[in-house]
Amino acid sequence: MLIKCLGGFREVGRNAVLLDTRNEKILMDYGLKVETGETPMPVREADVILLAHPHLDHSGSIPVLFRKFSAPIYSTAATFDQTHLLWKDSIKVARLKGRPQIFDDSNTENAKRNEVRITYGQQFETASAVVDVHDAGHVTGSAMFIVEVEGKRILYTSDFNTIQTRLLNGARVDQLKDIDILIMETTYGSRDHPPRDETEKKLAEIVQNTIANNGIALIPVFAIGRAAEILMVLNAFKSNFPIYLDGMAREATDIATHYPELVRDHRALREAFERAVPLYTDDERRDAIKKPCAIVTTGGALEGGPAAMYMRHLYGRPECSLVFTGFQIPRTAGRYLLDTGRYVADEVDLAVKMAIHSLDFSAHSGRSQLLEFVNKIRPKNVICMQGEYCERFATELKGRFGIEAVAPKTGDVLEV
Repeated sequence: MLIKCLGGFREVGRNAVLLDTRNEKILMDYGLKVETGETPMPVREADVILLAHPHLDHSGSIPVLFRKFSAPIYSTAATFDQTHLLWKDSIKVARLKGRPQIFDDSNTENAKRNEVRITYGQQFETASAVVDVHDAGHVTGSAMFIVEVEGKRILYTSDFNTIQTRLLNGARVDQLKDIDILIMETTYGSRDHPPRDETEKKLAEIVQNTIANNGIALIPVFAIGRAAEILMVLNAFKSNFPIYLDGMAREATDIATHYPELVRDHRALREAFERAVPLYTDDERRDAIKKPCAIVTTGGALEGGPAAMYMRHLYGRPECSLVFTGFQIPRTAGRYLLDTGRYVADEVDLAVKMAIHSLDFSAHSGRSQLLEFVNKIRPKNVICMQGEYCERFATELKGRFGIEAVAPKTGDVLEV
């Protein structure tokens, strides 16, 4: 049996792992590097595709496969619904920015015809394996897979979070037993996140102070997962100002409300979503920013979407606030703004006078949770991926726990 490291090893993005049992090829995720569009190593064939969650660094190259062959794709209903949004947007962004279009609508339609919907707690069989589906706690519908094949139990975490948030329950570590090989993300292997309750209070304080100062609180978010959580936080603090919801964040949050079994508190989510006022047109947006309010909108990196329009109207107003709620990807407009104080995008160069805040609402496990995860599961072997410090983290696992751990490179092939 071979484990082929196709992408996301000693790097962040374009996650892809191929498990070759000799009788069957099982592909786990097939993403792209969001900032560059770089795809994983090519796959000539796959018999089964396991999609852990919708983010493009895990799903973004799957339609490319359907130019060459067809295979069943297993994932949760919420993941498929959200993935469809991102595939459609990916085609649109490539066209608008003049980037190479690696797949088209016909490829995504072929992929959709091969979807098999599964859910947490379910077990299903492939030609050579038995697969268990577990909640990853990352975004709505995100999953971890235990693949049992040839007497070995292989756990593929993809992105996961063991900490409970307003939107989701954390991943249940106690359900993950007798693991021979753990293939795990290490995105935050070098640092922890601040306590969630403190971050929530800070967000509420920033927004309330901005409103009191007669300003607009602009909160650019990544649509999948983050928008819903931010709405729930704002609603929980019983704010008495308008909250607007714009861009793909509307559709993504609406999808989450349709899967009560996949979220922690469906009533609170529904209440927050129904309280938010949707915006659809530029006229509605211009009217909204005439009075103090909070606007939760895509895109999260200020590369496009309604957020770009709001920046052009609000950049010079010091009474307004720009509140990032997560990591800003390198080489994006959001990251450049954090580093320089200037909003530079689509031939616009603006010196931003808004108050700029960066908060950590990460959907990934922090360093302490990653170590605790390994310590509780006690797998026989660990394969570290999806991180800037994979090698160091693997070495630390060996030193701390005496577990065999490796950090292969993209392109490596491991024999089991």
